[in-house]
Amino acid sequence: MGKKKSKKVDLRISIPPKQPIWNIWQALFLVALVTIIEFPLGWLETPKDLDSLRGILNFIGVGVGDTLIYCIIIWVFIRLIRRPLSDLGFVKPLKRYVILGFVVGVLLFVGIGLLGNLLTQILGIPAPQSFAVAVKGVSYNWEFFLLALLGGVVAPIKEEMLFRGLIYPPLRQALGKGKGMLLTGLFFATLHLDIVRFLPLFIGGVVLTWLYERSSSIWPAIIAHGTWNILMAIALWIQRS
Repeated sequence: MGKKKSKKVDLRISIPPKQPIWNIWQALFLVALVTIIEFPLGWLETPKDLDSLRGILNFIGVGVGDTLIYCIIIWVFIRLIRRPLSDLGFVKPLKRYVILGFVVGVLLFVGIGLLGNLLTQILGIPAPQSFAVAVKGVSYNWEFFLLALLGGVVAPIKEEMLFRGLIYPPLRQALGKGKGMLLTGLFFATLHLDIVRFLPLFIGGVVLTWLYERSSSIWPAIIAHGTWNILMAIALWIQRS
């Protein structure tokens, strides 16, 4: 009897999973569950006193707490359905896609920024986002560092895990890649609750979903998202100065 040759299985061919065992309603239920948990904590309210140290630290604390709750809820869900975290895209990416993640992040910062300026000229100046107000309200460099860490690392991990990792696969299965990307971008823009910035966020959401699909790993999308946010924070800091 000859020995059978073992074949290495490349997990990237099934990521995003072609047939996820969860559906979009379960994903939206998890979002609703987090909302129910955070409502009595007052975390859904508009942040206050973002021009003060106390307000900034509270903003950072809520952002970290929100991410922890999402991570715990999604982790428990994945354990209950007996699936590995790789189903959410948490696998090591190829080096070229890590580089692509940084490049896409820079392009998003430039492209979305130009589109935002154009829309501002047409629709008027919208109310500033809480993150922008917080960055402009910092008094010390370490405050800016914590905000950059929140926007460049913490928030992208949560949002990519939620939108690309959890929401996109069932939409992809039901509608196909193209429509799945568009609808994921629509969810991404809608849940940010920002009407004036809806179009830029929608485009950004579609691009990040494409990057996840292209790289077969959630990390390049996290890198792109984080690069985009950090560059935005730096731009706001320079404007403040």
